[in-house]
Amino acid sequence: MKYYISIAEKHLLSTSHRKTWLAVSDIEEKALECTEILKETEEEIKAKFPELPNKMVWGHYLIFNHHGPVLSIDIDYDDIETIKREILEIALRKDLMVLIGSEDKIYQGIEDIN
Repeated sequence: MKYYISIAEKHLLSTSHRKTWLAVSDIEEKALECTEILKETEEEIKAKFPELPNKMVWGHYLIFNHHGPVLSIDIDYDDIETIKREILEIALRKDLMVLIGSEDKIYQGIEDIN
């Protein structure tokens, strides 16, 4: 199953979800070096799923794209709920926000997880 998750620094959070989505979308069009906290987050996620390659291959993968204060992740993995939960816990523990477009949801804290 293919899935897309964005992790972003909270300073991009706006007064409305729509404005936040637009700000993150604009940034995702640029390839920029990620901030240190997002690099650490990426490494922690990779460590949880060492079997997933960081390039598109036939089968499962976990591809990270850097956009400055935004880290986007393309995912192909059968158990999407497990990987989603791990990503949410890692990012939210670091006081980042997680945007999942297919859910039209912005997670801002651990309490936002079911």
